Amino acid sequence: MIIHRFTTEPDSKRRKAGAESGFTLVEIVMAMVVMGILGVFSVQLISNAARTSQLSAGQKDLVDEAKLAMEFMIRELRMADNRVDAITLTATSIQFTKLSAYEQDTNLSQILYSYNSGTGKITRTSNAVTTTVATQVTAFVITETTNNDSKAYYTIRMELTGANGENFTLASGVVPRIGI
Repeated sequence: MIIHRFTTEPDSKRRKAGAESGFTLVEIVMAMVVMGILGVFSVQLISNAARTSQLSAGQKDLVDEAKLAMEFMIRELRMADNRVDAITLTATSIQFTKLSAYEQDTNLSQILYSYNSGTGKITRTSNAVTTTVATQVTAFVITETTNNDSKAYYTIRMELTGANGENFTLASGVVPRIGI
């Protein structure tokens, strides 16, 4: 007669003496390859996101600088005396006399905005004081046209390029006031 003994021991204790639990070398190598591939894609994704963020920040800085410079020039040129020969214009500069002064700058005559392509700067000179209005400028053009009502109309166009290749172009126009 054979008697079977029933045990309540877990399966791990009843395994054969030579069997061990764990991962095989092939499983470990495959897991490492999959993790490496996921790591490469993750690094590329994070790198692209960081570059996009950097370009966006650079673009925003260019836009802010261009808008501020353009607004400053347009406001002041709007106050220019528009009599004959009161405004002198070249392709990259404009010089004029204002009809009224500002609290910050009481000088009325010989206001000069000019672009230096070597330094990439637009400067404003008033009363022998020169101030930089914009930097990183790669192109600056001022043109004069005459409206149907024979008023001079000035168009200002500037292009800025950032250190990381971001570009921004801004153009605006203004008609000086007749008088105050």
